[in-house]
Amino acid sequence: MNKLSVAGLVMAAMLPLLSASPALAQSTDVARSDQDCAALLERWATDPKVAPRQVINACKDQLASAAPVTSPLPAPVQAARLDPCAGPGAADSVLCWGPWSALAPAAAAAAALPQIPDSINDCADLGRIADQCVPLLVPLAPEPPLGSCPPGTPCGFATIVAGVTSSGDVEDTAFGRITVAPDGSQFSIEPEGGGSTINSVRGMNTTITPRDDGYGNLRATGQVGDEQSRLVARVVQDDDGDLLLAADVWSHGNRSAGPANAQSGYFAWGTTTSQAGLDALNAGNVSLNFSGPMSVDNSTIAAMTLNLGASPTWTGTWTNPAWNFGAGGSISGADLISRPDQFSSNVTGNSFVQGALLGEAGNRGIAHIIDVTLNGPGRIKDVGLLRESIAVIPTGIQP
Repeated sequence: MNKLSVAGLVMAAMLPLLSASPALAQSTDVARSDQDCAALLERWATDPKVAPRQVINACKDQLASAAPVTSPLPAPVQAARLDPCAGPGAADSVLCWGPWSALAPAAAAAAALPQIPDSINDCADLGRIADQCVPLLVPLAPEPPLGSCPPGTPCGFATIVAGVTSSGDVEDTAFGRITVAPDGSQFSIEPEGGGSTINSVRGMNTTITPRDDGYGNLRATGQVGDEQSRLVARVVQDDDGDLLLAADVWSHGNRSAGPANAQSGYFAWGTTTSQAGLDALNAGNVSLNFSGPMSVDNSTIAAMTLNLGASPTWTGTWTNPAWNFGAGGSISGADLISRPDQFSSNVTGNSFVQGALLGEAGNRGIAHIIDVTLNGPGRIKDVGLLRESIAVIPTGIQP
């Protein structure tokens, strides 16, 4: 075979390659698009002889200087990169829940919040773990109108009227927070919503005489210059003689200004149950009963039941010869506060009951105020101290 024949055969063999490679069909000096360069480099990666070195280098330089184009990843690739549990190895990944029947998507729209049921004891089907109902959020209790009473601290409520009679028109009656000295020798009242603090004179003379119902009668009076103060109250004392519970009448004024410029009212006061005491009551899921007269109108008898536990609540009734109503609500720490939807149907308007659990076992009480509007009688404001009703088991009876 001569040289011409060999050259012809070589040329014949290269024709298919040249026709299949547009990049080689052009001169090395012809400009190529980024798309052509990308296709050429892809083939060059598996076949280094697909194009001359200078063509490959030119394409590399061209693509390196080109601005990158940002485009979203295809959905399957994006999910695999964002969700470590979307791939086939999810069951073995420590980042995944394990081989569950369904996994949460990596990126999904926020789910709508579940509706809180009307009753906090309902159990909506929001998802189950080990066939037990998932606990629901408990609605927060209303804020106490006269502020909170922390566990283990002095706490009391008072009515405030002008003059020395302690009683007045309900629309002219205000509430306040009262603090009484452990020996009853002085007191201080912070009016609701601000205003000047009412401070009794210091070092009032006190006398306490026993009563048949477990209370003592306290009478405390004092005068410094023209300032005069007094307390007349039923009290419960500890073994050292300090006051544990106290309720009824207070007054304070300046003689030179005249009786009309004095202030007075009724009160209920004590030291709230300690946190340890509250924890023990809630852990025991116990129920406590309290009762007693109100102070502004002592013909009104109040009765309250506290149901302690994980979500403590209370209910109560107030009974007067001319009217009655019922209420209920939440217990938060030592605070008792009514819920608007738990009043009896004859209560209207912006009514509330606020109280505090006082004392420890054997000397528990509730200091509280009521501000309610009733169909017919109208608005009523009062303050009261209730004592715990302890069941007495008769002796000599065999079970």
